[in-house]
Amino acid sequence: MRTLTTIYVDPSKKKQQTVRLSDGTNGFMQAKKEKGGMAYDFEFYSHLHPSFLITHAPVDGAVENVDSIDGQQQFKFKLD
Repeated sequence: MRTLTTIYVDPSKKKQQTVRLSDGTNGFMQAKKEKGGMAYDFEFYSHLHPSFLITHAPVDGAVENVDSIDGQQQFKFKLD
């Protein structure tokens, strides 16, 4: 398992935003309407991290485990 990477999210930007990661890379978060409600799609500019979708708003301190071809990665959300 890779080390835990923190994703810094601005909670005031509900629909879309550029996010920064603790390893110095950046990505993009976009809210999408899904059948069950809102989902949040995370895409990363660097190929170090897999894209992923969560079906709930990011929660401060929550950890998401994401499977990729390189193994499982962990992301922790920091709302700031």
